[in-house]
Amino acid sequence: MKVFKRIAAQISFFTIIPSVKASLEETAEMSFLAPLVVGIITSIIDFLVIFITHPFLGKYSLLLLLPTVEIIRGFHHLDGLLDFGDAIMIRDYNKRLKALHDVEVGSGGIGLLMVYLSLFLLAILSSHDRISYFSLLISETESRALGILLLSLMKPMEESYLGKIFHEKLNKPWKVTIVLLQIILLGNVEILMGFVILFAIFYLLGLKVLRGSSGDLAGAVITLSFPIFLLIAEKNCYPFFILLYSLILH
Repeated sequence: MKVFKRIAAQISFFTIIPSVKASLEETAEMSFLAPLVVGIITSIIDFLVIFITHPFLGKYSLLLLLPTVEIIRGFHHLDGLLDFGDAIMIRDYNKRLKALHDVEVGSGGIGLLMVYLSLFLLAILSSHDRISYFSLLISETESRALGILLLSLMKPMEESYLGKIFHEKLNKPWKVTIVLLQIILLGNVEILMGFVILFAIFYLLGLKVLRGSSGDLAGAVITLSFPIFLLIAEKNCYPFFILLYSLILH
């Protein structure tokens, strides 16, 4: 029963959907299953919102995907995106740590938010009249798996309690293997190639900016990678590789 409780706790931890209560340690213990467990549920909700509203709104129903994704997440990961964006723009490490914990949003956070919104809009505009359920499942699962894998393999920040707990509970070969199997299960060549590139970019950014993993980094990764995986899943990969090319040149 404890195992099922900890699996069910993934739903309430990663979304606003009510589920069983569990401690952070108990949740982290089984979070290697979160990508697929939570991904299946959230992708069904995403798809239903588009499917139900499509007869009334047509292609504009796709615009409801962004608020749906963020509301279901409780805007939790978005907060990590804003904090991480602020940290990127600060040179001094101690001031970066302060930016992660204050309630103010600076230019870095606003800038990264604009990048996220632009990517999401690009994914929607590049899609067909409807987005397939499978594309939504891929995006929900792969983006969350990317965040979980970074928490598993990257050393945690000294100042991040969540990063330490998740790293301690996840950094085991068999758990990392299960995360990788979930990634491979839904990934074709393009998805897997995109995953590897994104993992490398965020891993290096995490080490350079924060000197380790944290909840804010995981939130930023999950948020930013979702529309990118949606672009790849819908076979509109050209904008994705243009973005990566510009990042590498920068």
